Amino acid sequence: MGERVASFDKGCLLWLTGYTQTEDNHWLAKGTPPVAPFPKKTYFAALLQIMLDELRLFIPKSREMMTSWLVCGYIAWMCQWFPHIEWILQTEKEDKVVELINYCRILYRRQQSWLSDRIQLRVDNTRELILSNGSRIVGVPKGVNQVRLFHPYGVMFDEAAFLPEFNDCYNTVQPVAKQIIAVSSPAPGPFWDECQLGL
Repeated sequence: MGERVASFDKGCLLWLTGYTQTEDNHWLAKGTPPVAPFPKKTYFAALLQIMLDELRLFIPKSREMMTSWLVCGYIAWMCQWFPHIEWILQTEKEDKVVELINYCRILYRRQQSWLSDRIQLRVDNTRELILSNGSRIVGVPKGVNQVRLFHPYGVMFDEAAFLPEFNDCYNTVQPVAKQIIAVSSPAPGPFWDECQLGL
């Protein structure tokens, strides 16, 4: 499952769809189970392939596409299968930071026990997960000073179009982060300008 491929038969998507589960607070309205594996949506494979290939990625999204979930799944998978990887997750508000870390926590806790026995969760709090292989996921709220402290492998900006200092934060981590993924609903500003340039 540690293969860097975009396939439902191996790698990240195999783990997400076959070996762990998500939780859905809207399950009753949807008529779906409250706890279930990731759905096998074809666009997940296409998006994951881009995440595996691109070091700088801006992803415009609409609600209910599970894009943030997929990026968090990619990050949680990467930190389990590759030692000493650090990811920073930044979004505007503290409660959303807690939610993003919880996405990763749910995927870790809901995976099959032989996987969690292989790599243990050593630190588990509302803003940080540290695994026994030395990998780490840290959540921070808005502000350029929040990201300036780190030299991570990767940075995820969630709802980047709504981060007041997104451009400054991006420019701060750009020289040190190997991979940057910015995800957002559309709104005017630097995030959307960059998306338009890629069209």
